[in-house]
Amino acid sequence: MNTQVNHEKFLAGRKKGIGGSDVAAILGFSPYKSPYQLWLDKTGRSERKESQNESAHFGNLLEDVVAKEFSRRSGMKVQRVTQQLSLENIGEPWAIGNIDRAVVNPEIAGRVFFKDGKLTTDQGLECKTASEYLSKLFGEEGTDQIPDYYLTQCLWYMKLTGFQVWHLAVLIGGNKFRMYRIERDDDLIESIFKQVKAFWFNHVIADVPPDPTCFDDVLHRWSKHVVGKQVEATFEQIKLNEELIAVQGRQKADKAREDEIKLTLVSSMQDAEMMISQGMTICTYKEQSSTRIDSTLLKKEEPDLFAKYSKTSSTRVFRISNKFKETV
Repeated sequence: MNTQVNHEKFLAGRKKGIGGSDVAAILGFSPYKSPYQLWLDKTGRSERKESQNESAHFGNLLEDVVAKEFSRRSGMKVQRVTQQLSLENIGEPWAIGNIDRAVVNPEIAGRVFFKDGKLTTDQGLECKTASEYLSKLFGEEGTDQIPDYYLTQCLWYMKLTGFQVWHLAVLIGGNKFRMYRIERDDDLIESIFKQVKAFWFNHVIADVPPDPTCFDDVLHRWSKHVVGKQVEATFEQIKLNEELIAVQGRQKADKAREDEIKLTLVSSMQDAEMMISQGMTICTYKEQSSTRIDSTLLKKEEPDLFAKYSKTSSTRVFRISNKFKETV
């Protein structure tokens, strides 16, 4: 019960600022969350209930195991830091973070504590668990070759603490333990901080959503079209539609480029149902309904009554008009 309460308090506290795990999403490095989805979270608009999945749950449970193994293998003493860190002392209270461990540097102090607003060490530790299929994202042990979404988190904590080194220990697949070392890079840290600060003030504080970076963003923001609404295509948008036709017509499809073009076009259309040029429809982005069996309900009721126990769902579908294709 206490664990659940503490976790909920932790999640609520994150909405008051930008933490280490948020940085990768802002920079576009997170495989789990887009800048727009993070904006929804920070502004209290997210419809998703933030709860721990099994991966995060066991990651938290094994944090202490990873920290102890790092200490055993490295010979360095580690210490918990329970207080949330921030840059309030330099007028940036929104810049926050909860570090996993501080690493004791005996040349500075025999233990870690706050002195004059700073921790009495110059090194930190981030503890991670990762599935086996992510092992290829990690480079040679002892280097800083770790996934960008972990690297940016460590660099963010360096900004908060002023530390010179951040260690990352990771348990991969439950049986491979690796240790990495990130040296302080002030230019990179300041570049990251500048971008994160811009996101906080230009989007969260200003209450302005960032541009969509994936189709889920577009569908959430403009889930339905306005019947009859049109947008006039720019020269660049016409060229993008032409390129899309060419890409789709290639024998060897370029799915990444196809998705990139579609995302650009549907983002510009917003809630319009069609893009036109000189009266001709170039492309459409309309709702399409489909009927599927609601298996859960059918299991509870009579399975042969399909008509009664079916449900219709709708989503917007992007299409280039045949008439425009004929002109290309």
